[in-house]
Amino acid sequence: MNVNVQTIFWMDALMYLVLHAAIWYGLARFRSPVVVLWSASGIFSALGLCVLGSRGWLSTDVVVVAGQFLMAAGNWGRQLALRSLNGPASPVWLWSSAGMNVVFLALSYALHFSGAPESTLMLVFYVFYTFNCLEYFFAGQRIALTHDKKGAHSLMWAGLILSGTLGIKTVAMLAGIGSDDLYEASWDHAVVFIGQFTAIMMLCVGFMQIFVEQNHRSQVAIQLQLAREQERAALALQHAEDLSVLLTEREEIIRQLTLSNKSAGMGALVASFAHELNQPLTAVMLQAELVQAKIEEAQRERSLPDLDGLQQVVMAIVQDTQRAADIIRKLRHLFRMGRGEHTVLKLDVLVQDVLDLLQSKMKNAGIVSTLEWDANLRLHGDATQLQQVILNLLNNAIDALMESGLPHPELRIRGKVVGQFLELQVQDNGKGIAAECAEDVFSLFKTSKSQGMGVGLWLSRSIVEVHGGRLTFQSEPGRSTVFTLRLPLLSEPVLG
Repeated sequence: MNVNVQTIFWMDALMYLVLHAAIWYGLARFRSPVVVLWSASGIFSALGLCVLGSRGWLSTDVVVVAGQFLMAAGNWGRQLALRSLNGPASPVWLWSSAGMNVVFLALSYALHFSGAPESTLMLVFYVFYTFNCLEYFFAGQRIALTHDKKGAHSLMWAGLILSGTLGIKTVAMLAGIGSDDLYEASWDHAVVFIGQFTAIMMLCVGFMQIFVEQNHRSQVAIQLQLAREQERAALALQHAEDLSVLLTEREEIIRQLTLSNKSAGMGALVASFAHELNQPLTAVMLQAELVQAKIEEAQRERSLPDLDGLQQVVMAIVQDTQRAADIIRKLRHLFRMGRGEHTVLKLDVLVQDVLDLLQSKMKNAGIVSTLEWDANLRLHGDATQLQQVILNLLNNAIDALMESGLPHPELRIRGKVVGQFLELQVQDNGKGIAAECAEDVFSLFKTSKSQGMGVGLWLSRSIVEVHGGRLTFQSEPGRSTVFTLRLPLLSEPVLG
């Protein structure tokens, strides 16, 4: 047993521990899971080196099993942290890299417990990490496309140094000019330790540079957003006097803003409307051409046309025409210029009419909707204004689901009776609303959408309050958002 080489193992472990603990402490203010993962992985590697350097104090089985596992876990954790700098690592990489580590550990344990010589275990170890450490080089290449070049180049050089020095050790063992004893003082062991010392420092420095630069960019983006918010606030202040005059005629303002908001929303839904109308109109055209062809055929042959077949085609034309007319009716009702007249309405009918117009948009986005209704959801109000509220809530939920990028976006709509009120809940499983944005959800001219006007939810709440109701929301950031519309229930029977 060569104590000097074992001492180098412990020195290497101490360097891992100091560097990664310093990163953990220095970047603690950011509260980043990536920093925690990187630092914890370094501590795993340090423990692994301690175990590998403790043969004679620990049994050989413990050294091989625990040392190999801790080294593999630490190395994989650092690679995962680098992969997670721009968001979660891809499942393909997670499964493939984890699988390779499991295969390596299984092979090492199998060789050890089957009585293979130490030189074979060492050769498998160095061959695996020669290729595995190239991941740092490729990670640096990817990061250089979007982050600090110096930090990325530091990662690339660290990966090359690790793979190069480990590769030299591998070739030396295969050529018979390297040491087969883990603790023997030899030139090839010196190459490996020098590479370890150099590369791990470069990895930690590169990681810190990239992470700090990434957070600096985030702060700059926040400052720009704050500047835009201040500009909007200044614009709102500039027009405060004009708004105070307009608010004295609240009913007319709401009516005009409803029409304006509908017109703005219509641009986003025009493709959906066109698709919905195109289907029945195309079917009508094809069926009409079929009727024309059958009549011409009968004229050429001077025979009676197939009346049963023509009757079926004509019935299909009537059905498709009625379908197109129904779509046009819903569009006309939704975008008409109301006069504030209040009538008896059914909430489920209002919602279903709006949903029918949003079906194509939801289908293209892969959104699955579920509806739950209590009986007798009747109320007294302006259909045009309330449909605008429903359109705003559904559109916002759909947009949130589209932005979240979830594999299974869901939209739940529930209508129920609560005492003397009816409630409509619109819930999505999107990314939610950040706590710092919650106070501005219903503010005028404040929006998180790049193309938004900041009017929709303010207008919706104003309409609901005019109808004697309330519009509220609850959100769990990263999980879901639910908006609740509460309106007085019409309990008296409706004649006719």
